[in-house]
Amino acid sequence: MNPARCAEASVPNPGTRNRFAALDWARGCMLVLSVTVNSLLFMPAWFDHSPWDGVHPIDLVFPLFVTLSGCGLAFAMSRGVRFLPLLRRVVVLAVLGLAYNAVMSWSIDPATWRFTGVLQLYALIVPGIALLHLVTRNARGWAVLTVVFAVAHSTLLLISGSECRFGILTRECNPSGPIDTTVFGASHVYAQGALGHDPEGLVVLLGAMVSASAGATVGHLMRAIAARRSAEAEVAPVWHDIRPMVLHGAFFVLLAWFLVYVYALPFGVQLPVMKRMWTAPFALGIAAIAILLLIAGYLLNDRKPQTPVERRASFPLISMGRNSLLVYFGSHVLTRVLDQPFGSGGLSIAQRFVMHLPSPLFAQTLWTGALLGGWVLLAMLLHRRKIYLRA
Repeated sequence: MNPARCAEASVPNPGTRNRFAALDWARGCMLVLSVTVNSLLFMPAWFDHSPWDGVHPIDLVFPLFVTLSGCGLAFAMSRGVRFLPLLRRVVVLAVLGLAYNAVMSWSIDPATWRFTGVLQLYALIVPGIALLHLVTRNARGWAVLTVVFAVAHSTLLLISGSECRFGILTRECNPSGPIDTTVFGASHVYAQGALGHDPEGLVVLLGAMVSASAGATVGHLMRAIAARRSAEAEVAPVWHDIRPMVLHGAFFVLLAWFLVYVYALPFGVQLPVMKRMWTAPFALGIAAIAILLLIAGYLLNDRKPQTPVERRASFPLISMGRNSLLVYFGSHVLTRVLDQPFGSGGLSIAQRFVMHLPSPLFAQTLWTGALLGGWVLLAMLLHRRKIYLRA
């Protein structure tokens, strides 16, 4: 990653009428959740990633990141697609993904290098969304693309599920296991293929594109609001501004319902709402949550000029959002290092920290506060100096 001193189009200067702080505010909220989750010293089973079917709280974090990234790409790519910088970005993200996987697994053995992963998935989503901006650059076109990706991914799962017992997708019967292990080799995918699926593999990529394209749809809706606000002499009623986003959020929820309860019926297969296979109903539900966050961010930060107190209150979240890639993946890496056992006692820094405090609850509060506070302070410092790390 290289430091960049140029601001993204999605973030406003205070008082501007054609740019938004809402996106970075929403990213900041997501990052507070992400850092807090990563800091947990004791992860309850109901909170951790769902083993297979269903959705647990931690399953929301990365899909929210992808959806909001799609929104940001709508702003960035509206000015045109630059192919060489795009190629460089893909290569950098893919290489960093291998290094990230090595740190997270604490292994540098090439025989077990995982070729798939969150950064690699992101590395494929970015050019996918970028190149599709050569096809359409408006919200209506991106809504159509969201439907196409949702139906395509659902169809793949439903056709595969029709060969499963009782029409239920399982770890032993799903398209990810055979496809991803065939392409990458069993030793180079999630859990070395032992769990029968890859939550960041090629099959899941199609589901992640549902999230990213839904985000791009909302990004273009926000661009339309910005254009209208610049052209109008007076501020439009609040409902006039947020209505398109509310309607698209309702549409995404309705489409998720249709896929589960109508489209899946002829196949005789249950289409689950789950993160492990990043199903379209799951992605569309996350998109609706992202829209609610963006609406809240718009009303708090962009609807009217902020007072000095309001600007100071939103500054930490916006600062986090401006360096979302650094904070999101950096917090994962730091937590992994702090959790790694070392020394003669075989204890990690986190475990040694807990041992010296009177209660687990106090230790967790102090640990989370220190990590979250550290990332917030770093993000604010970088934002003040207009330094943003991008691939």
